[in-house]
Amino acid sequence: MIEIRELTEMDMEQAIQLKILCWTEELASKAENNLSPSKELEFWVDWMNTAKENNDIRMLIGAFEKEKMLGVAFSSFAEASDIPEKGIELNGLWVYPDQRNRGISLMMIDYILDFYLGEGMKKIVVYNHHYSPSNGFYRKFGAKVARQEYQMEGRLLVDVFLMDMLSMKKNMEKVLKKYV
Repeated sequence: MIEIRELTEMDMEQAIQLKILCWTEELASKAENNLSPSKELEFWVDWMNTAKENNDIRMLIGAFEKEKMLGVAFSSFAEASDIPEKGIELNGLWVYPDQRNRGISLMMIDYILDFYLGEGMKKIVVYNHHYSPSNGFYRKFGAKVARQEYQMEGRLLVDVFLMDMLSMKKNMEKVLKKYV
């Protein structure tokens, strides 16, 4: 059975290894993967531990089966420039390639949406590489591209998706039923 739970600092090294593994695929050969495991780990552990002082509620969760990590997702309050109020950002969503097509992403996003809807949040923003295979995933559940921007010194086109959290949740739950 798949369990969704908050990550601990002890989980973070593996979570960052997963992010880096998936990063090359997400870049879709449009930019080089030059992530440093030690810098990424330092950044995300610091990010994990500084939510309160930044007036944020940050979630770093993982999907586990018999203590084996299958995937991770990070989320936080959205920047006011993306959603002026009552919004969250999906900061990262990564699933091991051999664990895909099991509904793991859906389970983690559903967990995140439940939590933040309970906090009164209404909208979600997702930054996703334009050529990434996961763009279809977000569109399938009602996401619309609000704008595009270039990152990584202009080498990588990024789609900025916005969506209503409740609508997204309803659309995802229809598909999630076949996995649980």
